[in-house]
Amino acid sequence: MTAALMNSMHERLDGVHAQYHLHFAGQPRVTRNEEMMRLMIEQANSIHVEAQDLSPHLKGLDDLLKLCLERLELYRGEVTEIERAKEQVGPSGVEAAMLGTRANFVFARYRRHFAGRSRSTRDLALLMEMTRDLQRIHEQMSEVSQVFAGGTLARDMEVVGEYIEMFRSEHTEIGTSRGSGSQDEQASALAALANEQFEWYRLHFAGQPRVSRRPELLERMISGLETVLERMRALKDNGFHVQYNDDNLQVVTERLGMWRQEIIAIRDVRSQTPLLSMVEALSEAVDVVLELYNERFAGQNRATRDVELLCALCDRLCEIERQMEKIATVQPLTANERNLEMARDALGMLEEEWSEVSEAQANND
Repeated sequence: MTAALMNSMHERLDGVHAQYHLHFAGQPRVTRNEEMMRLMIEQANSIHVEAQDLSPHLKGLDDLLKLCLERLELYRGEVTEIERAKEQVGPSGVEAAMLGTRANFVFARYRRHFAGRSRSTRDLALLMEMTRDLQRIHEQMSEVSQVFAGGTLARDMEVVGEYIEMFRSEHTEIGTSRGSGSQDEQASALAALANEQFEWYRLHFAGQPRVSRRPELLERMISGLETVLERMRALKDNGFHVQYNDDNLQVVTERLGMWRQEIIAIRDVRSQTPLLSMVEALSEAVDVVLELYNERFAGQNRATRDVELLCALCDRLCEIERQMEKIATVQPLTANERNLEMARDALGMLEEEWSEVSEAQANND
């Protein structure tokens, strides 16, 4: 019984430290939540107090007590450093650092979906959305720079501006690539584009609670599929009479009809859902992603993992983070702010894991 209790205490202490690694280790201190760390201190201290009540002759007790004290010293020191870092830069400096983090998420998404990929099969609507995201971040950085000129803000603004220009250039190149090649090659590229949108729907909408789905994402997918449909029809009008293109035309038309009905249903559900219920639904959506990550990736051989599934999990968290961010701008809610921090930290972890998995598999080829 006593051994089981000791094991339980070790597991609880490890659980607290796992939160440290997820939310604090290697993160910019100005973006960290010291209140979260104080809660971790309370949890670790509670374990320490419980351990002190055990028999002093219990095997392994000294090691547990020592580990508790080491963790408590680490966490308390981290609170001090976080408070010092925030005091040095002030609220505007904290906001600048957070904007840099959000920009990094967009850069990571570009690497996952565009870098090294065939331009003829890339999603222009996604690239346009990412460009608008960076433009908003750059505008917010510019506003912050009026009252804060420290840290890396100036360089961050420069990098964001460079990415915006690169995205615009990439948009032109992708558009140009779509008109190249034979009619058969163009039809094949259009089929690939349609299949990518179908995959987005499977991963982000099929079987998912409508309350946590972002209507704007489905709007983007519908717009992309409408473009595919127009180009398939144009090929046919220009004399490309091939059965597989006709079949693809029919499938795309059917999917568009279904999606247009689905977006109405999603908006209807969300309009009837109280804001706090939506906040809870988004939090549950994060948990679903992390459960799948823990099941399929955590502690596994990176060279054998499904990198496309990991990419999809990153995109799911991107979608959740966007919705939480929108809620935060409309109505500040403590629960949503806490969930937003969790979602961003989880997204950062998964983006880093995607890079590690991709590198491991590239080196394994």
